[in-house]
Amino acid sequence: MKKWTKGLFLLMSLFLVQSCVKDLQEIDNIEVENWQPEVAVALVNTTVSIQDFLDDFDSQGYLDIDDDNFMTLVYESNVFSVSGEEIIDIPDITIPMLDTSMVLPYGAINTSFDIDFFTVKSGVLNYAFQSTYSEDINVIIEVQNLTQNGVKLSYPTIAEYSGSSPTNVSGTIDLSGYIMDFFNDEIKVKYIATNAAGERKFLQNMVLQLQDFEYSLIQGYFDQYIFDLPSDTILINLFETAVSGSLKIEDPKINLKISNSFGVPIGMIAENLTAETMSEGTMEVYSVLDDGIAFNYPSLMEVGQSKITDVGVNKDNSNLSEIISSNPTQLSYELGALTNPSADPNIKGFVLDTSRFDVDMKMELPVWLSASGFAVEEVSKFDASFFEGIESASFKLITENGLPIEAGVQVYFMDENNMVLDSLFDNGNMTLIPAAEVNAQGEVTAKSSTENIEEFTIERIAKIKNATQISIKGMVSTAEMGTVTVKFYTDYGMSFKLGAIAKLKE
Repeated sequence: MKKWTKGLFLLMSLFLVQSCVKDLQEIDNIEVENWQPEVAVALVNTTVSIQDFLDDFDSQGYLDIDDDNFMTLVYESNVFSVSGEEIIDIPDITIPMLDTSMVLPYGAINTSFDIDFFTVKSGVLNYAFQSTYSEDINVIIEVQNLTQNGVKLSYPTIAEYSGSSPTNVSGTIDLSGYIMDFFNDEIKVKYIATNAAGERKFLQNMVLQLQDFEYSLIQGYFDQYIFDLPSDTILINLFETAVSGSLKIEDPKINLKISNSFGVPIGMIAENLTAETMSEGTMEVYSVLDDGIAFNYPSLMEVGQSKITDVGVNKDNSNLSEIISSNPTQLSYELGALTNPSADPNIKGFVLDTSRFDVDMKMELPVWLSASGFAVEEVSKFDASFFEGIESASFKLITENGLPIEAGVQVYFMDENNMVLDSLFDNGNMTLIPAAEVNAQGEVTAKSSTENIEEFTIERIAKIKNATQISIKGMVSTAEMGTVTVKFYTDYGMSFKLGAIAKLKE
């Protein structure tokens, strides 16, 4: 996986790692007219674009390129997705038949929703009773609230006398496809028991149980329901190697796209939104989410449709710019959602078993930035056997910079205890690569060019023979001490030509 910092700075030290003499080519593009080499080799001759640096910069994000070849780093996450059947349960209803007809008030049902009606996807009516008569009894069970194609439920059964009393009867009625309507906020049930002569009879210990309901559609008033939403974290590996300085993204954004097919008001609020940063530690993210946002939702005339709500968090309504300037490594969020946040009893709505709301988060970091002493560091393994058989060497690096930033680079050779043995550039300071020239719009108009020669004497080579790792340090800044913002396009990049002249041991 390529990383932003590794792509930019590691190219300058490729000659230091895992190289074999047989892989080196005759120098042809390095100017060496005034040198007196014993062995001359070309180590690097390449051009790398900014798109190469960023294309696979992060396992958590991707690079978006617009029609003008301007680049934006994008992180996406599905915050959560909730369906209707996950949040609303219709409770079982038990009705003891103390008389041939009973009226059960809606308030006796254990639910916080005031349901007008629902369509039964699945469910049953279990019944049980006893007949104490020494004859067959015909029974009709009626539930006025349950209808199918406009016809109320009327179910016939029989208590067949078998010579002993009482006669115990039980059974199950499949209610799939019925509509359960709670008109007048009550449930009306009755039974009609008659003998062969048509005489009315009373049954004993009769109980009706409406249970195991699953719905296709519920309509009515929905009280406040708190959704149990998961918390999550977005990793931002872009800044993981940052050690100091600031990198200011000109127009960072977090966009939330909410798709909602619940036909009820839903509000969402950020219960916890924080960023872990390299320079400031844990920071709270302040945004429009703090005051809550209301989802758009379909009306009773739009059953089955979805409504979209777009919420934008940007530099004008949040402290997102400050967060990004502090080099964040992760963004953690915990959101809360509530039906009918205003608790308005006059709002009637609906929920389908397929109703759902999805919240997708997209964080966009345009590669339009200013940098002030933004320093990065990365440690890699090093094989000092490259210098075996070499008495001394000279390295020549020619850099052509098409990026609108100046960069300072240094490579330190370290032993296994992280002790610095020597540096690539002998003065110990970073070698400066000047920025390309830019216009008032922050676009590159001309490239810069630099040339560096480093001598590795026998004494310097002896210093690094015990090196097992290298620390690559870089620092970037935009013009005028990091106050100028610049834009990056896919064709921006750097060209490197690195050659070596080595004197071999006899």
